[in-house]
Amino acid sequence: MGAGPDQRDSRTWVIIELTRAGEAKVEDGSLADAIRKALAVDETHSVFVPSLTYMAGNRRTTVHLMEGYAFVESGLPEVRYYRLEHSCPYVKKVLTSKGPSGMRVLSVIPEEGVQDMRRQLAQQVSCDVVTGTQVTVTEGVYNNLDGEVIGVAGEDAHVRFQLRSIDIITTIPRVFLTPSSD
Repeated sequence: MGAGPDQRDSRTWVIIELTRAGEAKVEDGSLADAIRKALAVDETHSVFVPSLTYMAGNRRTTVHLMEGYAFVESGLPEVRYYRLEHSCPYVKKVLTSKGPSGMRVLSVIPEEGVQDMRRQLAQQVSCDVVTGTQVTVTEGVYNNLDGEVIGVAGEDAHVRFQLRSIDIITTIPRVFLTPSSD
């Protein structure tokens, strides 16, 4: 009998505490790229900042789920994460604990923890998804497409996607939609 997948093989996320300058980078949307640059990795290495900035009507809105922290996909040598404390002005510290030998060990959270935060953030933002809102789809068949909400029915939104060769109107759960940041 199999015991299921080995949890040691699932993706984990390194916890990073931000400086005030880092928190300012959250507001302007450039923190993830700045951390990637400091780590010398490309955009395929995931960085999750638990906040979202977008336009709601004529006002710029930022929703923070957890201020002062960011999460970086693990998988790099630990020393590269530790270097962020000295090489990146946006990182105050990389959270760690003492290992059995007294050595510093990265504190990480599992993939499920980050997915929960993503869902909570989507839930908070979904209340601003109203008729006329420009949105980006975050999950499902239309993932990463931009469209316009043309109607709202409870927890769902009717979204219009105008592509080069087709015009689509479909119903998508509002929690799968993020107001566009432009």
